[in-house]
Amino acid sequence: MAPRFYVDTEFSLDSDIVLPAKPAHHASRVLRMRTGDEAVLFNGRGEEATVTMTFTSDATTAHITHIQTESVEDHVCLTLIQSLVSQEKLDWILEKATELGVDRVVIMPAERSVTKLDEKRLAKRLEQWKNTTISACEQCARLRFPTVEWAPNLKTALSECNAAQKIILAPAATMKVRLEKTESVAFAVGPEGGFSEKEIELAQSFGFDCMLLGPRVLRTETAGLVALSVAQWAIGDFQ
Repeated sequence: MAPRFYVDTEFSLDSDIVLPAKPAHHASRVLRMRTGDEAVLFNGRGEEATVTMTFTSDATTAHITHIQTESVEDHVCLTLIQSLVSQEKLDWILEKATELGVDRVVIMPAERSVTKLDEKRLAKRLEQWKNTTISACEQCARLRFPTVEWAPNLKTALSECNAAQKIILAPAATMKVRLEKTESVAFAVGPEGGFSEKEIELAQSFGFDCMLLGPRVLRTETAGLVALSVAQWAIGDFQ
């Protein structure tokens, strides 16, 4: 597979694009590519371009030889409402959720979230979360990267969720996850200590069904990824 790089621009056949500093450095210094090598550029908006690379002392240029616009995205729109956890765990969740085809990730603090995030660090974290999903898209050949949003609390995250089927995961639930044939599904995942009873009742008031994934208690960084995998297998593009 040819190396893939994210470039935020529109593509035009038989045109040249000067790569930004980050992908240019990765291509020349990390991958040791040479003039004449092929690569793939994607803009995160459903387009990717096959290019021929040229390296000079002044710039790294990509000449577009082919453009593909066919979508390879899922048939079901997947939303993950993820409680705030440590940055290491969150990076893992975002990377793997992107690989599994999530469309939207909403991060919010829960009652039992140990990690705290103030306004001063929020903008930096949002940029870091976006870069994590872009890197994951480069690796897994997605044409679009998911949106990553911040909600100040669980109520806001739940109220802004318009998925046709909405599920809040809880180990104490009595019903196992059952997925309907639908166009959109949302999963809400608690922090290390899980959601409180009050939070579960709040979710139910917004139309969320309280369900569990199986007989074992999963870690917060595992639960959402398993839920996305189950959804892809049942009604998504894993079929």
